[in-house]
Amino acid sequence: MCAWCPYRNRDDVLTWPADPAVQSYVEERLKRGVYRGIGEFHLSSAEQAEAPVVRRCAELAVEHRLFLHAHVDDGTVEKLLRLYPGVRVLWAHAGMTAPASTVARLLDRFPTLWVELAMRPDVAPAGTLEPEWREVFLRHPDRFMVGTDTWVTSRWEVLVEGTRATRAWLAQLPGDVAERIAYRNAERLFRDP
Repeated sequence: MCAWCPYRNRDDVLTWPADPAVQSYVEERLKRGVYRGIGEFHLSSAEQAEAPVVRRCAELAVEHRLFLHAHVDDGTVEKLLRLYPGVRVLWAHAGMTAPASTVARLLDRFPTLWVELAMRPDVAPAGTLEPEWREVFLRHPDRFMVGTDTWVTSRWEVLVEGTRATRAWLAQLPGDVAERIAYRNAERLFRDP
């Protein structure tokens, strides 16, 4: 296994950061010793980064050498990284809308940040790799990875097309950089501690 979401049910999506029952659930699940990360989880605001269960997840991540897979905006991921400097954070979807310049700034500042690129068609609109993204990939080739995000059944219908598009923009990078982003960085992040 790799990571798991800290939600026990759909209702937890909004309330998990301050729910002591979720904290107990997370601690119990970690006893299995099979996880490499906690997440993908959502935070609706930067203030939630300070919530007790989020803080405990960060402590557990350091203790068990796990990563936090956060589906958050750029302000919230920055706050997580400032509050919990020893935690490795995998930023889901590069925040969905953060431009390459913002991603680059955060990677420059925080050595424990990794970026996952699922559902980011702006990386290579019309199949051509955007120059800004190319530059940040070349500057931080060890900190990116591709993803698929098949969180609902309908996402499976576009999996082949999405994979084809990702391979097309990866082919526009130097081979060693493309290989790292395609799978080597994930191997390194997800391997046994």
